[in-house]
Amino acid sequence: MTPTRTLAPRARLVWRLEQAFVWGILVVVSLFFAGRLDGVLELLARVLPLLGLVIGVTVVPELRWRRWRWDVRPDAIDIRRGTFTVRRTLVPMLRVQHVDTTSDIVQQQMNLADVVVHTAAGSHKIPLLTEADAGDLRDRIAELASTADEP
Repeated sequence: MTPTRTLAPRARLVWRLEQAFVWGILVVVSLFFAGRLDGVLELLARVLPLLGLVIGVTVVPELRWRRWRWDVRPDAIDIRRGTFTVRRTLVPMLRVQHVDTTSDIVQQQMNLADVVVHTAAGSHKIPLLTEADAGDLRDRIAELASTADEP
């Protein structure tokens, strides 16, 4: 069964801002160096970063948001994510050691938070949920994980 829960709609805005920042830096750097090139290389140095900026801000966040899905079942956390390559992870509740919520400065301004599930093998993140949803999810996973090994 494919997971059905989605991230907060504002996740797209956060990803657009991230893409705009990274590609914006690349555009500035490429325009600086493009003046030292000539011919086709100069054209490519000017056009490719701008194309990356446009695609990174318009297409990538939308595609990423449409592909991100998650569900929490009594036995496992099911996470599906990816932009061009879709990855699916099942985290058994028996393996969950602890769970927390985090929120960086941009997320705080948008009332968003990430839920991070820790296991002995590493951690798994469900990003960009509303603060209320993230808190509820953290508490639900903690409760399910504490009762997962009970008969």
